Amino acid sequence: MQTVSDYLFIASLLTLILSFVFVGGGGRGFTNGVSAYTTDLQMQQDPGKEFERQDNVIKRFFKSKLFWIAAAGIVISVILSEMG
Repeated sequence: MQTVSDYLFIASLLTLILSFVFVGGGGRGFTNGVSAYTTDLQMQQDPGKEFERQDNVIKRFFKSKLFWIAAAGIVISVILSEMG
């Protein structure tokens, strides 16, 4: 039972990392040929737009089914490790 719990936790953690890379962090990284990283000059020009974009990335990440599958797998693995 402990081995199953360990494998489930590792698989869920990898799924969580992949969901962050594909859904949250890297999903819109190089859309217009420009890096997703904000420079100080961009923040001085339009900080509201940049904050809105960052908020949308976070919302999209938490709405992702892949995130919730990974989170459920981690919770189930913790419960299994406590039982056995």
